[in-house]
Amino acid sequence: MSNDKSYEKFAEVYDSIIPDKFHNDYYKFIVKILRKLKYKPESILEVACGTGKLMKIFDIKGYNIEGLDLSKNMLYIAKKKQLRVHQADMVNFDFNKKYDLILNIFDSLNYVQNISDLQKCFESTNKHLCQNGLFIFDMHSDFKINKILPNVNTEYYKIGDTELIWLNKHKPNIWIAEMIMFSKSNGKFTRFYEKHVEKAYKLTRIKKLLKKTNFELLYIYSDFNFGKIKRNSKRWFFVTRKI
Repeated sequence: MSNDKSYEKFAEVYDSIIPDKFHNDYYKFIVKILRKLKYKPESILEVACGTGKLMKIFDIKGYNIEGLDLSKNMLYIAKKKQLRVHQADMVNFDFNKKYDLILNIFDSLNYVQNISDLQKCFESTNKHLCQNGLFIFDMHSDFKINKILPNVNTEYYKIGDTELIWLNKHKPNIWIAEMIMFSKSNGKFTRFYEKHVEKAYKLTRIKKLLKKTNFELLYIYSDFNFGKIKRNSKRWFFVTRKI
């Protein structure tokens, strides 16, 4: 199952730390994919929507979009943006509604720690898609998790009265981001700690799982372009259709 504890205090600073360009690049690339397929979704669900930064872009552009996330703290911020959201686990969600397009991006699926739960996530997604609806998602590649992220340095952020130290750790096929936050109030600092864990999956395993959960794999792209994926691709984009 997913863990909402990973986005409690971090939810308060997420929008300040993650640059707008990151979400704008995602929006532009997803729209390019839809145009390439000549597909115009009338309804969209973003799974693991977080604070709704990407949702808001789609909303402003006139798309009919809703969001889903487990973290009530993240959803609290999304609701302040006047976005329609549901609180649920992306592994097991069911609210009796279908969509033309479901998105699950920002490597959220790497948070799923075993293949059994990943299968449940795909099954829940399939259940909420209209016939022939699209499911677009991305994941950190196993190359990135095992070869690139272990070498990322410790990062430091200061957002208002909150200071954040971001530590990166690694085990085989596992990336661990530890966040130590200090928040100042009335002259005193309060310490908060969160741990984010992402798992690497083999590309062949994801392909087999999609077939098993009744998805047709249309395309796999990498790193925000339409070229073929390479051994050292950092981020995979999957474009699939419900069958």
